[in-house]
Amino acid sequence: MLKRSHLSEKTCREIIQLFSDDLTATQIAGVTSVSRVTINNYLKLIRTHIARHCEDQAQVFNGAKTALHPTQQLHVVKSLAEDKPHSNVYYGFYTVNDNVFTSELIGITRPTIREFQQGGWLQRQDGGQAGTLGRYNAIADFDEWNLYRMDALAGTGKTHADDIAVFWRNTRSRLLKFRGMNKNTLYLHVKESEFRYNCRHNDIYKILLNIIYKYPLHLSKSYV
Repeated sequence: MLKRSHLSEKTCREIIQLFSDDLTATQIAGVTSVSRVTINNYLKLIRTHIARHCEDQAQVFNGAKTALHPTQQLHVVKSLAEDKPHSNVYYGFYTVNDNVFTSELIGITRPTIREFQQGGWLQRQDGGQAGTLGRYNAIADFDEWNLYRMDALAGTGKTHADDIAVFWRNTRSRLLKFRGMNKNTLYLHVKESEFRYNCRHNDIYKILLNIIYKYPLHLSKSYV
């Protein structure tokens, strides 16, 4: 799972199992007797793999012929490893079948979201930022913890209220428990919430093992 790790395979599996059960780093450290610092490092590696997996899935569900290899993805995660500022707090949510996917929104402001939500941009013909926002069922503001619904503008006659509302409620609840969470890691936590929601009917532990055995954790060391 991780080359040159001082932890045994059994302990690594236990960490993944406890992570799958959605325990916090502090709780996992208490159960495994592994230091909190080490647990945090492992969880970041796991979340990096999850984020790559989510991007692969988004490619597949959105009709891409082939998903990108993990080493070609996650410029966001790579920027985290390089200590580049990364504190965007706006994310777009959209549904495909019973899955919810998230996209980080760069250069978006709260007034822009509200104007679009109220239909103020519908008369514009440039197709730029308005066209980008129009693909989402909702936009989340993780600074003020607000959700702006865009369904009425989607023109599909379906609001996806159930999927989006449940996903936002679950995500908000999960992230708020990380009091004082560094916004630089928000992307990884949002992607983890996406992964957990889309795998809600499956065994998350088994899925994680498959992901990690396919791309061992040490492959993320160059990013994290």
